[in-house]
Amino acid sequence: MRSHASRETSQHWFARRRTIAVAAAALLFSASLAVWAAGKKAKEATAGSTDEAGKTADDDLPPAKPDAVRVYIQTSPPRKAQVKWGGKLLGVIPVPRALVVERPRDSGPLDLVIRAAGFLPVHTRAYTFSDSRVAVKLTPPLEKNKLFGYREEPAPNPDAGAPEPTAPPAQ
Repeated sequence: MRSHASRETSQHWFARRRTIAVAAAALLFSASLAVWAAGKKAKEATAGSTDEAGKTADDDLPPAKPDAVRVYIQTSPPRKAQVKWGGKLLGVIPVPRALVVERPRDSGPLDLVIRAAGFLPVHTRAYTFSDSRVAVKLTPPLEKNKLFGYREEPAPNPDAGAPEPTAPPAQ
């Protein structure tokens, strides 16, 4: 069991540590604030001036984004394929390179249909936020059961689900 005097000493020690920690945090905060303010003042001083090369501080900014984006469309396996956007033919994929479609930036999504001889048509979407690449896997008709969402076709029913005729009641 601790004595009352030792308990006061330990409480005093913890209070001192807490005071030192708070003082250190306040000092660190004020130092970082001073560095930030000095950097901001220096940036404002050089913003209007030019250096010996004739560049201003604004020349250090990244270049503006172009107004057009490029969408690269490829198939796997590489095949010559038609790319349509709705009823409009955007082009034919030149094998082994990609078809490059230029569109205005942020002009909305492109719902594309890619058709290659001997393969199922593929419906996909390309976005125009930035340059992008669309890689499309072509599937032969015999392998359509490997696609996600495939359903087995029902067997043909000659009577199309009509009930069996019943015999007339005997009298």
